[in-house]
Amino acid sequence: MPALRGLPQFAGKIKKNHDGRHGTALLGSSYSSPRRLYIQPPGIHSPKEGFVTAEPTQAPLAGVRVLELSRVIAGPYLGRLLSDLGAEVVKIEPPEGDQSRQIAPKWDRGMSGTFISMNAGKRGLCLDFKAEGAKDLVLDLVRQADVIIENFRPGVADRLGFGWSAIHSAHPRAVLISINGFGHDSSLRDRRAYAQIIHAASGVLHDQADYVEGPVQHLAQAYADTTTALHAGIALLAALREAEATGRGRHVEVAMYDSVLSTYSETVKVLREPSGRGLDDDTNGLFHAGPHGDIVVAGTLQHIWALLSRCFSAIEDPSPPGADIPTKARLRKAAISDWMIEHASLDDLIRHIEEAGLACSPVESLTEALRGPFGSERQLLVPVDDRKGGIREIVRSPARFFANESKADDGACAVRGPAPLPGEHNEDVLAEWLGLTPDQIEEWRQRGVLKVDTSAKS
Repeated sequence: MPALRGLPQFAGKIKKNHDGRHGTALLGSSYSSPRRLYIQPPGIHSPKEGFVTAEPTQAPLAGVRVLELSRVIAGPYLGRLLSDLGAEVVKIEPPEGDQSRQIAPKWDRGMSGTFISMNAGKRGLCLDFKAEGAKDLVLDLVRQADVIIENFRPGVADRLGFGWSAIHSAHPRAVLISINGFGHDSSLRDRRAYAQIIHAASGVLHDQADYVEGPVQHLAQAYADTTTALHAGIALLAALREAEATGRGRHVEVAMYDSVLSTYSETVKVLREPSGRGLDDDTNGLFHAGPHGDIVVAGTLQHIWALLSRCFSAIEDPSPPGADIPTKARLRKAAISDWMIEHASLDDLIRHIEEAGLACSPVESLTEALRGPFGSERQLLVPVDDRKGGIREIVRSPARFFANESKADDGACAVRGPAPLPGEHNEDVLAEWLGLTPDQIEEWRQRGVLKVDTSAKS
């Protein structure tokens, strides 16, 4: 197999496990369990050591069992982060599968890039929640879990028979994390919520349009989903710590609407000055630097101008005496851009801006950020088995645990395996968690509760 672009040190290959399932193994490594079957790039301390295999027992959340009843991004991303930290995450999907499996071109449907990225390292069950007896099987699994993650609309889990009351009764120590759009006790509790809906409802899209003085446009990424997952992760760890101390679990709800407004820094300005931004609050330090591309400089235009014009005599104020503030701002910004264009190289330009005491960065594309020199240095991309005989790269979790100041503990936070096929681990999980025999598992299948969908393999 040729080296992956941006990952020349890759030396893995695909081969079948002893049970016939596809997995990613390392050249020269031996297979011991499905949880260890994955590719991991070398630790940041030594790019030449080759791939590192990380036992889940080395990780901070080793031994924590997570039952994930969520779909698309917010809940699954939380589950992925917990898996990377060593938790055993079992994802339950309905017969039609997580809808993120289909967010892809036709040839990737069933195992889309979004699904792989959000669900790598998990094991998969496929259950028909509406089938007779499904509630009982879910609650049996709840009794073996430390954490349950769900992102149904408020009230749906209760109707299915495994809301908080049922979960707490079945397992008083379990922690339930509920992710929803607007909160179960709000007037908008029944509104369907996806990231783009929250971006619109929370004021973020309007604020971004105001910021660039342009039309309202969608954000390029699911900010509401990922932000909510991070808030939920912090709350989850706090609730786990409390359950450990008190012996009683807790129901924690994290609404996407609340998460976005809690994190969005511009709310501070709105609360201080309801009329919106003034000219002195302009932090749009985006400059067009000709052959050097676009450059972002942190700070208000007034602050940027003061430092640059003081340090570099070549920057002269072009605004005429008595010019109004908008005219002065426009002309000064153009003068800074002209000064940037005159630099011989991007490196020289960045060095001069930093010498003036300002923070700056060129505007990079996602490809440059991930595969450029610095992205390669950070080893952000992890190749995983795409379950179709190929390799898909995903971005690693950002947390890095250090055994000492110079050596990262590569087993503490790492991708633990490929994303599961629908129902791939039905037998394994039910046998390990509940002690069910093959005959008992077959009985659940005959009753229509347990499903297996192999369409993603083709």
